[in-house]
Amino acid sequence: MNPRQLHYAIELAKTCSFSRASENLNITQPALSRHIMLLEKELGVKLFDRDFVPMKLTAAGEHFIREAYALIEHEKQLKRSMESFSTGERGRVTIGVSQFRGLYLIPSVVRRIRERFPGVEIIINDTNSRQIRKGVAEGKLDLAIVNLPVDDSVFDYIPIEQEIPVLAVPNEFLEKIPGVPSGNLQEIDFKDCADIPFVVVEQNKEMRILFDRLCEESDLCPDIVMEVVGITTAWAMSQAGIGATLVPLQFIEEDTFFSGNNTLFKIRDNQYRRQPVIITRRGRELSEYVQFIIKILTEEKICKVFVE
Repeated sequence: MNPRQLHYAIELAKTCSFSRASENLNITQPALSRHIMLLEKELGVKLFDRDFVPMKLTAAGEHFIREAYALIEHEKQLKRSMESFSTGERGRVTIGVSQFRGLYLIPSVVRRIRERFPGVEIIINDTNSRQIRKGVAEGKLDLAIVNLPVDDSVFDYIPIEQEIPVLAVPNEFLEKIPGVPSGNLQEIDFKDCADIPFVVVEQNKEMRILFDRLCEESDLCPDIVMEVVGITTAWAMSQAGIGATLVPLQFIEEDTFFSGNNTLFKIRDNQYRRQPVIITRRGRELSEYVQFIIKILTEEKICKVFVE
């Protein structure tokens, strides 16, 4: 049984005439008769009672025609739904990102995707860098955002806006920094921060590596009052007045630059920049959704306050 036979049986049921049905179907009457006989043989039942003039459907035939209509309608719906995937109206995109980038970077991206592709399902996998890279390499994630370096034998990558580390100091500790300038995003020497407490992220995290490097270069023995897992918690603790912490400038909402509980400082002579990149599995064909996300991330400035 095939879709063509379904259409032939439905047309014959409508007309109750082989001659009229064959004319409407633009096939010969013997050909139509042969198709119907083959169909009945395959099903093992008679669909049409030919002893009547005009012929009529048998009980089995009535049931068959009802189901045939349903099958054809389902086929139409299936084709329409698949067309929505082919045109980009429907689909799925999976994104790997760290938790703190999931807060400052991804919401605006998701909003733009929803505006452009309202029928697309968006899955965010906010986990650690190792798991993110593994997910992209195994094809479980369509794209991800990680920091350089990456293995270019496994991944294709595209740089996005550099992250600028700044020191967030609770205002109550400003007096402990000699000659501290007033206002946000002024420069200070890291060595002048010897008398303030610090909140740091755990060992082997990039911000911790930078912190330890700054301490070593400045010959500073830091007063670490708290160690936390991630940047999000470190920033929250700094906002609560626990201690100063290093945080990417892009992570901080612009309206907190001048109204928050912290003052943000650039660190003099620090050339370090975290370079985030979009990674995809090497050689993988990129969907329209992934291309759109890449366009957003590479063209849009996340940091609204420029620091030279």
